[in-house]
Amino acid sequence: MNDHALHLVEDRFASASAGRDVDYRVLLPADRARGERLPLVLHLHGAMSSAESLDRARPLYEDLYRQGAFPRAVVACVSTPTLDGFYLDRPGGAAWETLVTDEFPAHLASVHGPLGATALLGASMGGYGVLKAAFRAPERFAAVAALSPAVFPGETPGEVPAANLPSVLGELHRAMGHGSDDAAAYAGNSVQGRARRHAAAIRGAGLPVLVDCGAADEFLLHEGAAHLHGVLAELGIAHTFRLVDGAGHLGPEAEVRTGEAIRFVGAALGARP
Repeated sequence: MNDHALHLVEDRFASASAGRDVDYRVLLPADRARGERLPLVLHLHGAMSSAESLDRARPLYEDLYRQGAFPRAVVACVSTPTLDGFYLDRPGGAAWETLVTDEFPAHLASVHGPLGATALLGASMGGYGVLKAAFRAPERFAAVAALSPAVFPGETPGEVPAANLPSVLGELHRAMGHGSDDAAAYAGNSVQGRARRHAAAIRGAGLPVLVDCGAADEFLLHEGAAHLHGVLAELGIAHTFRLVDGAGHLGPEAEVRTGEAIRFVGAALGARP
């Protein structure tokens, strides 16, 4: 068996957090031995996407794995909705953040055996999801990498300019405040709000953080990324910030940048005992 190959598994499970069945994809070494303890990378997809996001990223993971730049690991992506999801726990409704950060990893461990340190990687809506999860409980994660994260240049509902709220981003903005401009709820679901609330824990955990965004993002997400960079600097939270000149939300640079994000979390996982 090729010890440099990654095997793709497609499956689904009944989620209590979501109140429905959800499908997911898993990448893992084709020669994994039974009982071998491997780290976990939670790969969060963007808006209007699904677990198939991992299929598209598979060649990047495989290439870096063959190079020795990504460790033996389990990489997993679960399908979540956009408008009724956004990686949010909704009062009286589905708890998509809980699904991703708690229920899904527990399910993976029950199916695929023991799991070690966990890293987070996501793009766009997934970038919002991974930063939010990492800043809530930084001690639980080995690293977080966010590409073009869906964060806003403001920390209250009224601070975000209308130009930064087109289409789906406007729906996310409303959902963060539970649809009612609830300032406390908004801060609790804001990446910057969580960074402020848990700054000491984030600093204490020494969490490796990567925020990467194209400087010509069509949805103006570079403005939110720059705002987040300023907040993290203000709070003394160490992080790597990359604003890529000329790069948009997608385009030819996206694959290269995704590869660098995979390399970033791979280095963090490889450095852990």
